[in-house]
Amino acid sequence: MIHKEYSLRERKHARTKIAIMEAFIKRLEKTRFDDISVRQICKDVDISEGTFFNYFPEKIDIINYYMHLEFLRVIWKARKDVPEGAYVALIDAVLENLGKELLRYDNIIYQLIALMIIQQQRPKNLSISSLERQIFLPDCEGIEDIKLMLPDDFFSECLKEAVRHGELSKDIKIDDLQVSLMTILSGTLLAAKFAVNKDIVYHFRRQLRFLWKGLGTKRAARGR
Repeated sequence: MIHKEYSLRERKHARTKIAIMEAFIKRLEKTRFDDISVRQICKDVDISEGTFFNYFPEKIDIINYYMHLEFLRVIWKARKDVPEGAYVALIDAVLENLGKELLRYDNIIYQLIALMIIQQQRPKNLSISSLERQIFLPDCEGIEDIKLMLPDDFFSECLKEAVRHGELSKDIKIDDLQVSLMTILSGTLLAAKFAVNKDIVYHFRRQLRFLWKGLGTKRAARGR
């Protein structure tokens, strides 16, 4: 694939935005969200506070940006493992890949959950440029073609396609099933934190088996 040529200004803008996010996330690994100051991040990245706010009006916007980028990575990986048109299997693959990613960021993910609860609102929809995607995810060929969305929208879209392709019954209530999947996602993360077996991927797989079996769903084989 031939990538568009970007100007020096465009590349600098994208790299600075990602550098701010990475500096913030690095601190979040060991520090509470509220204890991370904009001044600290600006020092880490060597920018002014005015420059910081040109990219992220609020600290929570960094978290939103990070979540969108990481979920892009998860969708990209899942699509490589699932045959075209197998939407139930794609949901499974996304949750499994998400579990694997989350295992690397234990402290971060639980802070993100707490922040979303405190915010009491859905994360904002974003626009992330092809250049930003390519810089942050250089090994994900075609990442610029992946639709940007968060898990609830992804589940809803996959469920609609699963019904359209006959994987799920037309009598299925999409909204209810979407809530079930979001419950598996968020509930499993919290429950696994205090479980003897803390393997998130194992618990995701187990809960999904219960869900699809209860619906009488036939899942396509994984792998191309």
